[in-house]
Amino acid sequence: MEQLDLNELRGRIDQVDSQLTALFLQRMEIVEQVARYKLERGMQVLQPEREQAVIDRAAAHAPEAMQGYTGDFFRAVMAVSRAMQQEIIDRSKADK
Repeated sequence: MEQLDLNELRGRIDQVDSQLTALFLQRMEIVEQVARYKLERGMQVLQPEREQAVIDRAAAHAPEAMQGYTGDFFRAVMAVSRAMQQEIIDRSKADK
C-alpha cells in the first residue's frame, strides 16, 4: 500500500471537511425550523430521548472501534444544535 505524504492526507481531510461543512449548514437550516416549531408549541429545546436515539443510531452505523468517537461527534453536533435553537427561541421571545 502506497503511503501518502502529510500534505496529501491533509488535502483529503480538507475535502471531507468541505463536505461536512455543507452538510452541517444544511442541518442547521433544519434546526432553525425545529426551533420555530418548538417555540410555537411551547416545547423545551432539550429532548433527551430524541437526542439519545440520534446518537445511538449514528453509533450503531459505525464500526465497533469507532462507535464511541461517533457518539462523541454527534453529542457535539447536538450541543451546537441545542445552542442555536435556544438562541432563536430567546431572541424571538425578547422581540415580543
